Amino acid sequence: MNKKNKQIVPLCFLIAVIVFFAITYIMVSSSVEEYKNANDSQTAVKAEFENYQTKYNQSKEQKAKDEQQLQTIKPVYESTENSENENLGVFGTMFEDIIKKAQYNGLLIRSIEYDMRPADDQIFLNFSDSYNVCELKFFFVGTYAQLKTFMNELLNNFKYLISISRLNITSFTGNTDYLLINMSITLYSKKPTKK
Repeated sequence: MNKKNKQIVPLCFLIAVIVFFAITYIMVSSSVEEYKNANDSQTAVKAEFENYQTKYNQSKEQKAKDEQQLQTIKPVYESTENSENENLGVFGTMFEDIIKKAQYNGLLIRSIEYDMRPADDQIFLNFSDSYNVCELKFFFVGTYAQLKTFMNELLNNFKYLISISRLNITSFTGNTDYLLINMSITLYSKKPTKK
């Protein structure tokens, strides 16, 4: 082999090595770029998934709270009587139950007034086509302990939705153990659906 051919072989080998590394670099760099893009995309998808997971957990917790709160809301009495008569019969036994609870707890009833059209009640003002509303104005005499147990009975053990809109307490002249109690309790009943 001549000297010139001996120099061409290493040169060809060097060119082949350079071409090999150039092709490998091109292939590896495009794969590295694809991997980097895939990794960035995976990170974005993971962050979005975690965001949706957080929103799902929050909505699940809110739903549980709402369901728990709905269980504490008392139902509205559904009247079966024609509500156009505007009498206390459209509230079933609610009126009598309140009187019995007051008497059972030792409160003396001095007077009762009722208003079937309370002008300041929002249910009456906005939903009078669907609901009957009656504001009962009681004037009681009793002790603080009697009032407390009566209020506890109304708030915790009364079956249907009512509203205590006003409570005014003054001490009885001559005997401070007794109180004069002005209380407004609003009754609600759902009107029967027309067939």
